Amino acid sequence: MALRTDGAEIRRRRELTGMTLVEFAKATGYTLNYASQIELGNVNAGPRFHRAAASQLGCDIADITDGPIPWGAGKALAASRKSAA
Repeated sequence: MALRTDGAEIRRRRELTGMTLVEFAKATGYTLNYASQIELGNVNAGPRFHRAAASQLGCDIADITDGPIPWGAGKALAASRKSAA
């Protein structure tokens, strides 16, 4: 089951650690653009990112996610993005 990424919470915790977005992206092994899109809420991260981010932020995955994505929501989101393009 996919978890909904809480980008605002990731940003809040990152800033509390004093880590810049560039440092955070490098530490988690992701690009600056990807990490930025996650914090802005434009991208829902996968489990690998959740594990890396939680490790860098010193928290549990549950602290940076906002529960599971409801069943079928991914298909509706993909369809809306496709029609907007």
